Amino acid sequence: MDQKVATNSDNEGLVNQSFATNETGFASNKEYLVMKPTNGGAQTKKTDKAYYKKSKKKHSSWQCSERPKTTLHFHDGVRFIDYILAYEEDEDVSCLKSQKRVIFEQGLEEKGLELEREPKEESQDQKTCFVKVHVPWPTRLKYAERMKMKMPIKEDKIEHDISEEEQCCSCGCFRNALKCCVGSCTLNNHELKEKFADPDCYTHEFSVEKLDFFDIQDEETFFSHAEISRMAYRIMSETRYGEKRVDIGITALLSDDVYTAAYPLHEGKFASKESKMDKNANLRRLLYWEWARWGRWYKFQPLDIIRTYLGDKLGLYFAFLDFYIKFLIIPSIVGIGVLIYGVVTLVDSVVSEEICDETFSTYAGNLTMCPLCDRDCSYWKLSTSCLAAQITYIFDNEATIFFAVFMSLWATMFLEFWKRRQFKLSYDWDLVDYDEERDLVRPEFEAQVTRERLNPVTGQKEPFLSTGDRYSRTAFSFVTVLFWILVIIAAVFAVIVYRLAINAIFAVSLDLSSLGAIGEFATPSLLTTITASLISLIVIMILNKVYEKVALWLTHMELPRTQLEFEDSFTLKMFCFQFVNYYSFLFYVAFFKSPFAGYPGNYTYLGEWRWTECDAGGCMYELSIQLIIIMLGKQLWNNIVELVWPWMINKYRAWRSKKASNEMPDNQYTRWEQDYDLRPYENMGLFYEYLEMVIQFGFVTLFVAAFPLAPVFALLNNIVEIRLDANKFICEIRRPLAEKCSDIGAWYYLLEFIGTLAVVTNAFTLAITSEALPKLVYYYGYSTDFYPEMTYQGYTENKLSIFNVSAFDDRNRPADPSPFPGEGNVTQCRYQDYRSPPTASPPYVLTMQYWHVIAAKLAFVIVMEHVVFFLKRLLDYLIPDRSRALNDKIRREHFLVRDMIVKAEKEKLKKQLSQNPNAMVSSSKPEENKFFSVENENTPM
Repeated sequence: MDQKVATNSDNEGLVNQSFATNETGFASNKEYLVMKPTNGGAQTKKTDKAYYKKSKKKHSSWQCSERPKTTLHFHDGVRFIDYILAYEEDEDVSCLKSQKRVIFEQGLEEKGLELEREPKEESQDQKTCFVKVHVPWPTRLKYAERMKMKMPIKEDKIEHDISEEEQCCSCGCFRNALKCCVGSCTLNNHELKEKFADPDCYTHEFSVEKLDFFDIQDEETFFSHAEISRMAYRIMSETRYGEKRVDIGITALLSDDVYTAAYPLHEGKFASKESKMDKNANLRRLLYWEWARWGRWYKFQPLDIIRTYLGDKLGLYFAFLDFYIKFLIIPSIVGIGVLIYGVVTLVDSVVSEEICDETFSTYAGNLTMCPLCDRDCSYWKLSTSCLAAQITYIFDNEATIFFAVFMSLWATMFLEFWKRRQFKLSYDWDLVDYDEERDLVRPEFEAQVTRERLNPVTGQKEPFLSTGDRYSRTAFSFVTVLFWILVIIAAVFAVIVYRLAINAIFAVSLDLSSLGAIGEFATPSLLTTITASLISLIVIMILNKVYEKVALWLTHMELPRTQLEFEDSFTLKMFCFQFVNYYSFLFYVAFFKSPFAGYPGNYTYLGEWRWTECDAGGCMYELSIQLIIIMLGKQLWNNIVELVWPWMINKYRAWRSKKASNEMPDNQYTRWEQDYDLRPYENMGLFYEYLEMVIQFGFVTLFVAAFPLAPVFALLNNIVEIRLDANKFICEIRRPLAEKCSDIGAWYYLLEFIGTLAVVTNAFTLAITSEALPKLVYYYGYSTDFYPEMTYQGYTENKLSIFNVSAFDDRNRPADPSPFPGEGNVTQCRYQDYRSPPTASPPYVLTMQYWHVIAAKLAFVIVMEHVVFFLKRLLDYLIPDRSRALNDKIRREHFLVRDMIVKAEKEKLKKQLSQNPNAMVSSSKPEENKFFSVENENTPM
């Protein structure tokens, strides 16, 4: 075991030895030589030496003679493992990968990091080497200042607003009752909550010169593990491994397979044999026990603790998902209410009774309907569509109009209140005006862009992509995206062709009369709709995988300068594709299918296939089926993938670890190996989580008039989704880098686009697809022509026009002219349209009622859009992004922090003058404190 312990001098000797071994290899590759350490680097090592002399003296009583199984420290038992690098050692030590690793690791040590190496002989797979990385105190101070981290300062706790306290007293009874109701849904372990929650104190950008102003009670706990891992990653991102300008950063080394993995460690195991939570449990164990396991599905999200462990970016994602779930509760209740209203009022529905009830005075179920396809399809009675008509009424009734308007306003309120919630979290988590990594240049951009220019802000040369080159790349990307969107439209067109062909086949080959009631329900048109919806779902899933690779390639080709620009560009491409992929067929059924079908004697044809009409229940009925299959099918598939696939991987890893432990009992399964065997966290792992929610938001809002239960299924899915994601990040994947961000980025604007489009789609769905407006036109304008008072009676027969079957040509005329025993040959059939009868002159032209219905639909769309858009803008105005109290609180905090710093400066100056009256002369010079010398700032980065 002695050969594994590596101190600074050991590491330097190892590096020098490696350089000596690889000296011949560098002879022909001089560009990979590393620059020698400067004086600044020497001074940093001198400071580190003093620091570790103090640390070793402090912890000299605890030295590890052998490696603990679950240790999170170096072999000295003092230094914490802040990051892990893993690689598979090459047989030829002089190869280029080995040289890059040697140079890179030497560069990390020159920048102040401490490394300790674990050879492959100590790993269970006998082929993976590990490098443990530690960020010492002086390096933490230096990079905390460079990264502009906000740290707590020495002062009293944050003062609470008196008005808020008084308000709490005035409504104390209500708040206490609310706490009793939701108490079981919150993190109820107060000791652990206080232990891991961030202190409520004032913060300020860290500065080494003002070190005494910060509340440094313990050097080991002043910076959190998440903050230290970010420092380590920042250093590794800036460290060179060659002389070429592009030879920089851990990201490039990972892409070149120089290292196989780079990750921070999880804080111990998440599982335990104990039946209750231990007070000394680690943060990972706490999150699993109180949040990630399935037994805690009813719990609210402990956002502050999630953010502490997983970082601000993941914390903000879970905050968004938690807020979305809570906001879905109200539309779910309203949607269930709309469904119940439809079921309860079904018995009083005149239209349903006219089709289903033979005893009804205006029974129209015996009307003969025109065939749904050419020759092979026969005439049919309207009563066969009874069940479809009843289901249509449940989803399409008077309450549907209210629900469509309600959901449009709900989308606006959701986004407005989320902005307030997001800013509140940004304030609580010190993310207001955060811009730490917005201008960090991507290594891929530096590697491929050869032109340079002087940055007007930093005054340094940086890679520059010319305007012409950028526009040409963007134009090519746009054309490619347009091409793939046309491919999706072609796939939709192919499904339409399938519907046209299979509808006639089902009509001829299937005998559904023997199935009784099921046969009446499973009509050829319904079977066509279901099978076409399933095929379109499969096509959607396949095209998703194909286009994902295309979008990623296009985004890399565009060469975005920063990671933020890369993510925004990729997000826009994927959203455009997913939008067309998931919603195009819904748009076709809702707005284009019925107008394209034509009418008897003048049908629309696609080649030899006749354009099919909507199902007997109407286009709303078919749209509901399509929406249910695509939405629920997508959710079911995603949940299966997130449940079954990780379960299989974990079972395989458990078997492999058990097998290795049995074969090599002396080799312990260390903490870094356990994390290495977990699934890696992808760079854009959250992208697909957000994309899934945005697409679901579209299902909930765009065509909610056709399926009021969409919010209910979205709510149920998200309750499962948030527990799946929690379990995934705590148990199944490596610990992600604790990234920071102040908002959800471009996703908010995409949600806003969908919310605005939802007003238009719901208005046109109600106008074109729904039966609500034609019924109202008949009720107020035409029912009195047949009855003494306004009524819905007679509407069914009124909306059906008459066609003389003798006008059928040979292509359209059914093969069986008398399908109904005892009724003889059919002479007339009905079809849904407002056209004049065959006895009129001229026959089969649009009637005045048709234009009245069109006018009513147009007026409804205009009025609904203007009213809803006005209400949306009004809500946007009335609900500010930041509350007045929070704005005042931020200004108050800024004032108090400045006042604290001024007071601290005065106290420090008074203390210096009292100790040494001549100190005023040198007060303007930088002070070298006991922790860190500011001369180290001369160290080149």
